[in-house]
Amino acid sequence: MKFVLMMVAMWWSAASLVGPAPVAAADVSAAANDAPAVVQVAQAPDGDLEPRYQPAPPETAASWSNAYIFALSRGLANSTLHPAARAPLFLFTVPLDIALLPFGLVGGLFGAG
Repeated sequence: MKFVLMMVAMWWSAASLVGPAPVAAADVSAAANDAPAVVQVAQAPDGDLEPRYQPAPPETAASWSNAYIFALSRGLANSTLHPAARAPLFLFTVPLDIALLPFGLVGGLFGAG
């Protein structure tokens, strides 16, 4: 039974590769004679063509970003922590930001996505 199914599958795939029967040259020339001489655009009957999609706006030119410089301190300053809890945390974030400053400068070249 498996052999029969395999043979039918092979025959079916080979038949689908061959494609439809060829068309006679007389049929093609008759169809070409029936075609209209002017091509009309169905999209715009009044002559105004509109694009099928809205083009994307151009990308902005690459520029340097300061988003990574003192990012820890900026994040702490913009946080919702109570000011009394924020003040001692700056003792940790400022030295860390200074230590990470070279990486922030290089990271600014890649922008903040």
